[in-house]
Amino acid sequence: MTTPTNAEAESHHHSTREIESRESAVWRLLECLVGGVAAGIVFLLSLPMLADIARPLQSLLPTGLLFAFLFVWLFLWLLTAASHERVVT
Repeated sequence: MTTPTNAEAESHHHSTREIESRESAVWRLLECLVGGVAAGIVFLLSLPMLADIARPLQSLLPTGLLFAFLFVWLFLWLLTAASHERVVT
């Protein structure tokens, strides 16, 4: 049985594993946001070209544009994560 004093001291102790997981979560969030912003910029700049390419699909135009945006976002997210890993190690 632990006394209340010991229990309080143990509850405020942060392990290095918890700190590393928090840092990892923050970096993943930043990578996601950077990839999303970069994808948004690339997508908006290339939107006229993508619309011309997808115009023959007519009713599938919004779906095609959405898939193009998601592909660019995931690609840039992966690129950001890989460059972060390369810089850190």
